Amino acid sequence: MIEDSAVDARQAIVRLQSADIVPGAPLEWAIVSADGTPLFAAGTLIPDEATRDFIFRQFDPHRTAGDAAPRRKPEESSEETLVLDDLGLSIGGRIGVRVTGGSGSAMYASRVIGFSNARRNGERSLFVTQPLMTGFDPLDLTRGELVDLVALTGKGVFRFACTVDALCREPFSYVVLSAPGTIRRLRTRKFVRMPTRMAACYAIEGEEGALKQPGRVSDISPYGMSLTVAAPNARVGDRLALSFRFATDGVDVQVDTIAIVRHVGDFDASTQSAAYGLEFESLEPAQRIALKSFMAEHG
Repeated sequence: MIEDSAVDARQAIVRLQSADIVPGAPLEWAIVSADGTPLFAAGTLIPDEATRDFIFRQFDPHRTAGDAAPRRKPEESSEETLVLDDLGLSIGGRIGVRVTGGSGSAMYASRVIGFSNARRNGERSLFVTQPLMTGFDPLDLTRGELVDLVALTGKGVFRFACTVDALCREPFSYVVLSAPGTIRRLRTRKFVRMPTRMAACYAIEGEEGALKQPGRVSDISPYGMSLTVAAPNARVGDRLALSFRFATDGVDVQVDTIAIVRHVGDFDASTQSAAYGLEFESLEPAQRIALKSFMAEHG
């Protein structure tokens, strides 16, 4: 699920002490980092003292009744002037589409199916499939509407806006978009695993009555992650119900997915933790696009 960040910089954020978290009970309030980034939602179970201590070793926990603090806007690499041909976008390439403002906060997945002939100024219109997202109706667009797009190519990650020029239903549903406005390059594409420090919750799938426990994402890629945990009780081949959250371009992205344990690291007595090597079993296309965008911004 992808939604607009609700930002209120005036919310008070208070540093937590170990005694503020009761082992064996769900959290009464959300835990956030010092800058307001969400870590663990209210209701997350902290099963024992070891898990509580893990949270304080891995994070700098605070509490707030409000939403996340403002995040920086994506870094742009230069003031270069780009046109569509500079992106390396090809037929079949995956793009993310969302309506500008309002209910358009959700990013839907689409693919490029064609381009118009180049005009004298080099501009081309863009033909894309009906934008879709699992569990939702197709994105309802209207002619003349402005949409934001994220394009992922071998040359990098790019953002731009287009106007909906036409909606076509034959021989299948597709959309004709205007030539892009200003195209912003975020960073050169680089999707090796990126070190990070994000909160996550997990549970071994199939364990009756199992509740999700806190963990820390130590590194991440569009296809998997390293998850540091306090009590490594999963085995290679187990499937974890996994939840984590990140933000890209001012949009919050909540991921709830299944990940397969591909590696279980040795327990580190100095940090009282161990790491799972996880492979995502599946991610919604729109979520994978958003994760790649996140990595391009912060990598």
